[in-house]
Amino acid sequence: MDQSKDILELSRNSYRIDLDEVAFVGKGSDKKRTARRRWAILAKALKSPSGSQPSSPTDDVSVRRISSFMLLKTRELPAPPSPLVSELLSKRAWFEYSLSVGQNAFSLNISHRTRTFSAEDLMGFNNTGNVCIWPSEETLSYYACSNLDIFKNRNVLELGGGMSCLAGLFVAKYASPKTVLVSDGNKTSVDNVRAILQCNEFSCPTDCAILKWGEPRGSRRLYDVIVSADCLFFDDARRDFVECLYEYLAPEGLGLVMAPQRGSTLDSFMIQSENRGLICRKIMRYDDVVWERRLELLDQCEYNDNIHYPVLVEVTKREAYSKENV
Repeated sequence: MDQSKDILELSRNSYRIDLDEVAFVGKGSDKKRTARRRWAILAKALKSPSGSQPSSPTDDVSVRRISSFMLLKTRELPAPPSPLVSELLSKRAWFEYSLSVGQNAFSLNISHRTRTFSAEDLMGFNNTGNVCIWPSEETLSYYACSNLDIFKNRNVLELGGGMSCLAGLFVAKYASPKTVLVSDGNKTSVDNVRAILQCNEFSCPTDCAILKWGEPRGSRRLYDVIVSADCLFFDDARRDFVECLYEYLAPEGLGLVMAPQRGSTLDSFMIQSENRGLICRKIMRYDDVVWERRLELLDQCEYNDNIHYPVLVEVTKREAYSKENV
């Protein structure tokens, strides 16, 4: 099935789609039921009026089911948290995202688009981050705030940060890095992050950019720390992600990749990374609080450890490892 063509056809036909028909998931195999759920979410997004809110992360038709490890708290803000109210800021709903690590509190002002996504948005480069905060980004943000020293005086890059680039921006605000660049391959996501940058104060020069992993790169800056959350989902994009990670990581740099096992996707990433000259270390228990939340979720019938629990992979370059062992 060519989903891009199907989405474009929906756009041309004024989104004429029968949601009841698409969302009916009582028949067929598990794969077919999953596909119908996904198309129902897409159809709902395309048919919703422009002023409506995006689908909730806990929508009963969502195939994700587990939406949070309950590490983040959100509070809706009555207005854009900036004295300079522009069209870029006013066309968004604003929230305070906060988390606590011990006695330390961390917060960011995050915007949500107050319109649904067009067919062009949904056809764009890897738009999975366009919907909401995923557990991998939530746990990566918590891990970053628990380990601020990793980023101090470092040049930091976030790859595939989606609509919020949450982990990278927590680092920019609280870790005192040298610089932070947050990125995504989707223009819609980066436009939203640009609005977020205007409504927060950071401890270092912080910028956002469109960065598509598979596109040729000329001269480029190397980064001491690269963070990424849940960017291993698509088989055809994983090799480009590995290449991008290798090319942007400084010789003695550190990559922090957070993603669920999700079948063989995490292991495939590690194999491809090691074939490229990277060294990967998989860490299941990287934080006691996150681990305890995982144990609590194991009792829920909707929870599947393989697809819901974010695993941390530390990535370094092989030449740096060789120098340490000379």
